[in-house]
Amino acid sequence: MNLEEIFEAQKILDKVFAASITKKEKVFFDKKIVIALLVELGEFANEVKSFKYWKKNKQTDRAKILEEYADGIHFITSIAYPLSVSSQLNPKIKYKNFVLQLGHTYKLFTNLIAQKNQENVTKAYEAYLGLGQLINITEHEIIAAYMAKNKKNYKRIEEKY
Repeated sequence: MNLEEIFEAQKILDKVFAASITKKEKVFFDKKIVIALLVELGEFANEVKSFKYWKKNKQTDRAKILEEYADGIHFITSIAYPLSVSSQLNPKIKYKNFVLQLGHTYKLFTNLIAQKNQENVTKAYEAYLGLGQLINITEHEIIAAYMAKNKKNYKRIEEKY
């Protein structure tokens, strides 16, 4: 997948965000961004609903799924580009079952709290892309959903969200 457009847009957005982050908010920023990524992975999974064994009606909203997925792309890209992770990434599917791939992706994301390096971030990013691929999220949808969310993020900055 060619995610260069996303990487470039994220670099610019991060510069704008950085200008508004206080010194106090910068404390443990490298940990906070991974926690944010984990939260977004949970929100994405919550919209997909496949892990909800107790729920009978599992109707999903594709637009919400894509928006939550784009939030994850936002955070993993913010982690990736400073480590010179390539914007040319290949989705990696370790498990053909969404729930198992989700667990694998959680594990790789959690590893980033302690060991954030190019190799680990690349593996985590590719597992996340694989997770999206399991529910037929295309490269085009990823880019479109990300760009729509990017636009919302600029609006949030203007409104001091």
